[in-house]
Amino acid sequence: MLGLGDAQIAAAMIACVAVTLFGVVYGIVRWNSDNDELPAKKARRHRSRRRRKHRR
Repeated sequence: MLGLGDAQIAAAMIACVAVTLFGVVYGIVRWNSDNDELPAKKARRHRSRRRRKHRR
């Protein structure tokens, strides 16, 4: 089978190619998205703004 010797090796190579293609497609789709920040960072920033407003 393609000179790989074992079906498990072929499966591992196919999985590597599939994961790489997924990463490339995901990167292309998300390249210029508006949601660049992670939700946790947004929450932290809003929390700190609330604290500053509360202290005044």
